[in-house]
Amino acid sequence: MQKYIFALAVSLLCTISLAGPAKQDLNIVQKEIEQWLEAALANSPGVPSYSVNKLDPKLQLDACNLMEIGLPQGYRLIGKTMLRVKCIEGASWSINAPTQISMQVQYVTAARPMGANQTLGEADLMVQRGDLGTLPGSVILEPNQAIGRTLNTAVSAGQPIRKEQLRAAIVIQQNQRVKVVYREDGLEIHNEGIALSNAAEGAVVRVRVGGNLILSGTAQAGGLVEVGP
Repeated sequence: MQKYIFALAVSLLCTISLAGPAKQDLNIVQKEIEQWLEAALANSPGVPSYSVNKLDPKLQLDACNLMEIGLPQGYRLIGKTMLRVKCIEGASWSINAPTQISMQVQYVTAARPMGANQTLGEADLMVQRGDLGTLPGSVILEPNQAIGRTLNTAVSAGQPIRKEQLRAAIVIQQNQRVKVVYREDGLEIHNEGIALSNAAEGAVVRVRVGGNLILSGTAQAGGLVEVGP
């Protein structure tokens, strides 16, 4: 009897050994990917939708207690992309999951053909809707991001307006008389001067104050130059 029990125990141990570690349920991996995407896209600028390729059912992965999901280097969370799933507790494996992400957004286009150096007004712009994944990555999404700025290059009607096509409008002209404001620790001193060059809003401009004093400050709308310590 004892020999029988011993043989049975040995047989069970062999069976367990041959069975190996538990395998990962791929449906759980798929669900983890979808939950990660829902969270990552929650604060998107538009209306997102996505599809994740089904994992190969032949894939044999050891059971994982904790997974880490992210974008491999060089991939964006838009268009045809890739997610990487890595087990960081309980096993050691990583897989890639091909994913397609669409994002319906409002974006800004040219209402008519316009030339370089033209300052944009509300009537020059038109709003359309489309998939952000098919648009240039730097496309302007809100008209107020373009109004008052100047085109660097010519654009055709219907062309998406991109950030690199715009520069801040010139607010100070060379030889213009400007108001100079110096601020430091609550102290505010006002003076007048002559701008030595053209300057866009937010750009640094040099101003001559009095006979020989040259100051550098930040150009603001309304012919104002702010000078700090």
